[in-house]
Amino acid sequence: MKCIMHIPWKMIDESVSATEVRPRKMKKAFEDIGYNVFFITGSASERNKQIKELERSLESGEKYDFLYSESSTLPMQLTESHHLPTHPFTDKSLFALAKKNRIPIGLFYRDYYWVFPEIHRFNKIKTLYTKLFHIIELQIYNRFLDVIYFSTDLYDMTLEKLRYLDKDLKFYTLPSGADLSYPQPEKKENYFAFIGDIGPNRHNIKVLMQTFNLFPQYELRICTPQKCWNINKQYYEPYLTPNIKILHLVNEEAQEFLSKAKYAFCYFSESNYRKYTLPYKIFDYVGYNLPIICNENDYSGQLIKKLGIGYSIKHSVKALSEWLNNIPSEAEYTLIIDNIEKVKKENSWLKRAETVRNTLISFNKGYK
Repeated sequence: MKCIMHIPWKMIDESVSATEVRPRKMKKAFEDIGYNVFFITGSASERNKQIKELERSLESGEKYDFLYSESSTLPMQLTESHHLPTHPFTDKSLFALAKKNRIPIGLFYRDYYWVFPEIHRFNKIKTLYTKLFHIIELQIYNRFLDVIYFSTDLYDMTLEKLRYLDKDLKFYTLPSGADLSYPQPEKKENYFAFIGDIGPNRHNIKVLMQTFNLFPQYELRICTPQKCWNINKQYYEPYLTPNIKILHLVNEEAQEFLSKAKYAFCYFSESNYRKYTLPYKIFDYVGYNLPIICNENDYSGQLIKKLGIGYSIKHSVKALSEWLNNIPSEAEYTLIIDNIEKVKKENSWLKRAETVRNTLISFNKGYK
């Protein structure tokens, strides 16, 4: 069996970012369910060569069950390092090739931060520039996709935000997967973990650090890329205390860091954006058997409460302090770990790959 996988940017080898990790997990999951994956990724010129190779393969009679793609946080026309649309038709040509050969196309739309005006990633001119290309990208999706996947089940709310997206597209929920192969130590160490970006605009962890200032008996370990810490160090340094450690780990070291933690945080300030999105790290934490602490007003907070895999509390120093003052007993902790084990198996990367296959194969049958 063969399938095509499309990642429209040049990936980084060593990274804890979902941008780099999720595609690799999905490629392996497709392989694990029996697929030979034709992988299209890299710079635009590299992708052009790969698409030409795919075209020759199709002309020689090769058959592919489906094409699975993931969007970038930038429009696919702007994913070159200079962010200029020097190869505007590269990825569109792939979708057109698949459509011509009656290969069903599904795309995971991983983030639509750009429709939230409160998120200031760029200056005004660059924001308008990128927004124009985001809209063009949606129109390309409308023309070529059979299925679009989102991390949440908020169908109506999502369409309201992405008003340029065709309402007739098939919509499926596809959160990130949990890894069943992560190391599981016999005994957890007594520290709390956070991993990821800490930019104050979208990933502000000030309340988290302020709270742990009040609890020297508990240790908070924050794993963030060195570059990210250098950019934001001045903002967070006033809240550093001996019980708060800043780490810069990748690959096996990052895995070991999470596997030994007792709890994990995905705990951010009030944001309209977070009512619509589910971060990659939620099910990544689940893979490490980590109970998760979230803001009760986020989609994440509502989901972990529904699944029974963590604690959903108000985002404030007071609320988090109250929770730490009444931390769960070992008996309650064991019960929640048991529940995480069940949820993990139902949301593995293998299950995610099977969902993509099953939803797209149904279109394949329709084409035949």
